[in-house]
Amino acid sequence: MEENMNGSIPPPLEQNVPTGEAIPSQSYSYDPKPEKKFTQSFTFKVLFIALLSLLLLIPSLMISSLGEERKQTATQAENEIASKWGLPQHVTGPVISIPVVNGKQKTYHYILPKTLNIEADLKSQTLYRNIYEAVVYNSSIDFEGTFDIRNLLPVSVDSSRVLMNEACVELGITDLRGISKKVVIRLGDQTTEINDGGIDGNIQVSDGSPMVYGDDDSTTVESVGASAALSRIDLTGLAQSSNVPFKLHLDLKGSETLNFAPIGETTRIHVKGDCPTPSFNGNFLPTDRKVTDSGFEAIWEVISINRPYPQAFIGDRASEISASQVQVGLRVPVDRFQKTDRAIKYALLVIVLTFIAALFSEFKLRRHINIFQYLLIGLALVLFYSLLLSMSEHMAFALAYLIATLMTVGMVTLYLFGVLRVKKQALIIGAMLLFMYAYIFVLLNLESYALLVGSIGLFIILAVIMYYSLKIRTEYLQ
Repeated sequence: MEENMNGSIPPPLEQNVPTGEAIPSQSYSYDPKPEKKFTQSFTFKVLFIALLSLLLLIPSLMISSLGEERKQTATQAENEIASKWGLPQHVTGPVISIPVVNGKQKTYHYILPKTLNIEADLKSQTLYRNIYEAVVYNSSIDFEGTFDIRNLLPVSVDSSRVLMNEACVELGITDLRGISKKVVIRLGDQTTEINDGGIDGNIQVSDGSPMVYGDDDSTTVESVGASAALSRIDLTGLAQSSNVPFKLHLDLKGSETLNFAPIGETTRIHVKGDCPTPSFNGNFLPTDRKVTDSGFEAIWEVISINRPYPQAFIGDRASEISASQVQVGLRVPVDRFQKTDRAIKYALLVIVLTFIAALFSEFKLRRHINIFQYLLIGLALVLFYSLLLSMSEHMAFALAYLIATLMTVGMVTLYLFGVLRVKKQALIIGAMLLFMYAYIFVLLNLESYALLVGSIGLFIILAVIMYYSLKIRTEYLQ
């Protein structure tokens, strides 16, 4: 029916109805608004997204566990390389040990150097086992200094029981297999070869470094003992000398770290090498250091009062000597496993924000996204971490992160375009996801300010979500 100009409804038109026939009655029906299913309601979608986000943490944790397994495999490969080349070396010496007889027992009196100067030059290289790598080195080390024998002999012991003719010069070395050439020491006027290997737990402590034997099918791991290279020398003629000079050269192979014990009354250690990424650890830091792209140079100066052991002693001082060591680390920082594990900690954040963006788009555009499609989007986001872990083993972490990000963002964006059929909205969600991954990458490379930047970023993200939630019309959320 049409309305007149004044808004009144005109009378019905006369119809030509045959005489004697009834006029058919007219009925008008109104279709009610179709009732929305509960599974399509906003409340259900929010509850489902929360549950699905928590469930997707299970595969994320599985990937994290896989990363730990791959890290252990990499460590085992490094240990196997080191076991065949040379373990991390801990050098103590030179030290004079003199037997002291007490009845039928024999103990050893140790004399440490009065002055000790160490000059070390390290040449590093990288060895590979499958896709894993280990940093090893060849070192050229010169020792020079003096011994004060007369003033450090045991005064409370009868001189007849101090066997000066059976004395030894010892050099504590973790892995004796790393010695490349014969070691010759000049002590006073005497020259002797240090050509015997033994165990001396009084000056060299076992550091627990693993020594690996066998192949992939049968592997044995043992702890390295307190090894020492030594040579017997008659010190009878030097018993009354207070300034006995010594000098020796050592060519030593090892891996990852080189450690020196500052056992001199005054000790100066000068180490240089070609590694551009050294680390300096141990009980003392260098008094002077220089690191460039072509190598490094570091100097330590330590005096006896800085350490908790004397210049002469009887018994075990290995723990104190080991604790006083200085260390040069040549290990190339491989942080792909650590960074991947840290990235997985942000998995829930990425998943939830992507789901929220898809939910807002669904109700804004009145395009239904079913439960299965949300699940596929979540699995695509979880797969990102598996891609990152696997690719970072074959290339730089930053490049692996970039490729995994582009693959994941591209797939999710194209899928949302197919679901929503709105190109602009799919690109907006893709851009948001790309920003999230870029933001997480920045957090992974921050150390001191990671918590601060992360907290501020989460605050801004929550504020943006709250703002856009106001844009959704109330009737969409019913």
